[in-house]
Amino acid sequence: MTMKKPEYLSVCVLFLMGILVLSSPVLAVSITQSPDQISRGERLTLSIRDLKNEDTFSLLIEGRFAVPSGSSFLFATDNFQMPISLTKGELIAYTENTRETMLEVKKGDITVGVGRQTGPDGIFSYSEKRDVGSGTYDKMRLTGTVLPGKTSILTRLQLLGSKSGPDNSDISFTVDGIDEGSIILTVLVNDRQELFKQVTLRPPVTATLPVPDQYIILPTSSRTPTVATPLPEGPQTFSSVDGLASVTATGISYAGLLKIPPKDVPPDWILISSVYSIAPDSLVFLPAATLSFAIPVPQNPDTSYAYFIGTYDNRAWSMVPSTATGTMIEAQIERAGAFALMAYTPESTIPATSAATAQGTKPAGTMTPGAAPKVASVAQASPSAAPTRAPLSWFVIAGALVAGAGLVIWLRKRNQI
Repeated sequence: MTMKKPEYLSVCVLFLMGILVLSSPVLAVSITQSPDQISRGERLTLSIRDLKNEDTFSLLIEGRFAVPSGSSFLFATDNFQMPISLTKGELIAYTENTRETMLEVKKGDITVGVGRQTGPDGIFSYSEKRDVGSGTYDKMRLTGTVLPGKTSILTRLQLLGSKSGPDNSDISFTVDGIDEGSIILTVLVNDRQELFKQVTLRPPVTATLPVPDQYIILPTSSRTPTVATPLPEGPQTFSSVDGLASVTATGISYAGLLKIPPKDVPPDWILISSVYSIAPDSLVFLPAATLSFAIPVPQNPDTSYAYFIGTYDNRAWSMVPSTATGTMIEAQIERAGAFALMAYTPESTIPATSAATAQGTKPAGTMTPGAAPKVASVAQASPSAAPTRAPLSWFVIAGALVAGAGLVIWLRKRNQI
């Protein structure tokens, strides 16, 4: 029993269509930003393409600028237009080198303000778990007073949550309050870095009087030579948005620590801190950087935990060799990644090894008083949870249906001959 040529060709076409659909990649999200340079009052735009509903979206806006000591400051991302909503989300604000800081958010007739004086470390940190609705926010700004003796300000605003709304949209806002400095934009989608961009804030252009022709001197070059910014000397410390984790590294000018949702935590591990992703994801630390986590005061003082730092990669957690310094847990890392402070279940059920502690310098705004912590040894680490299989995409399902339809047609034709 042989098939006729037209029937054979039909089956082959259907089979090839199924193979092509099965092998078709899912459209990847695309996020771009423009322009590269702005002046005060100008607009920044993030163009988002193919961002699916329920994708985890995180946007960090970080400002760095010089200010006179003891003066007031303003960092504003006003007329903030966001066509998407972020459900089960979080709003985080942070400043360094301030005596007092206020976060102000205004949308329509509703204005919300949170402010407080900082401690001697000059750090302000605020976070609120909430849905971030779509629409236009008239104001989203940080204001306050510079700490005496300080001449620079660091500000951070982070929005994160589960995306709902159009797949293609533009988020835009105007930058106000600073005449010169830089803004760093970092976007994560499903814990993957999709954008890391530094935008230069240039001074406003001032008008100049015309010069008589006889005094004009033609330049030898129409282009100003670019001078590379030297890397800072010695180790630099970069804190997370909430100030509870930090990276100290040499030979780099920037590292960001962004909160991301926890996933796939093994059943016998306890998540103590938030999970932080280090940006940019291309960072390599030579020599190794020190990753530090502050240990919170336990709710039950009689409960003792064995602490360690975990890293999340390829949908699985693994343990990083950790040490205790004062009331901090530290680890040496060689590259960017996702990290969190973890603990085993209480020591009454799982033994732990205590590490020798050395009293360290108290990092600003991060440490909490308490007894020296216990540190779990690497030998105690249980295997991480095996990666779970991702759900089938519609492309795979459609491909299977097409291939199945072709097989059914072929069988029916074959039985008729």
